Amino acid sequence: MASSDPDSRLLLLMRHGKAETVAETDHDRPLAEKGRAQARLIGDYLESQGVRPSRVLVSDARRTRETWESVLSAMPGFDGRVTFHEDIYDGGPAEVLHLIRTRKDKHAVVMVIGHEPTMSTLSAHLADEESDPSSLAQARIGLPTGAMSVLSGSQPAWTGIDEESMTLHTIVRS
Repeated sequence: MASSDPDSRLLLLMRHGKAETVAETDHDRPLAEKGRAQARLIGDYLESQGVRPSRVLVSDARRTRETWESVLSAMPGFDGRVTFHEDIYDGGPAEVLHLIRTRKDKHAVVMVIGHEPTMSTLSAHLADEESDPSSLAQARIGLPTGAMSVLSGSQPAWTGIDEESMTLHTIVRS
């Protein structure tokens, strides 16, 4: 995103790609090959749209870390900051929203890679009346694996993100 509006915020909320069903613990479940392909498609989409998150927040679960690696593989030259958070794995929408609100304002594009139902619930919670109706309906049902909500808002700071404060433009399915 190359916006001249310093108050423009773009939030990308992604559910991890399809994971294997068997692992020692849920936290250690790896991505299936389908999940890797889904994540690469999201990376291709971001690259084709010229959207580069400068801040990426990823659950510390194996499948979300591997999702990010696959998204990243389609974005050569990525130079943003990536951190891994137990709160995204263990927490719900309130914990993820707190993480988003505490981002530095210089980061106009923030991406979160997490789990259901948190990603869809947060997408629906943030969506305002200008949101795409079919995308909002999908968010209320739930995000399929490898899908990403694209929201934007005109807040001067991430601390201003709250219920119905962003427009849900689309849900990108891979």
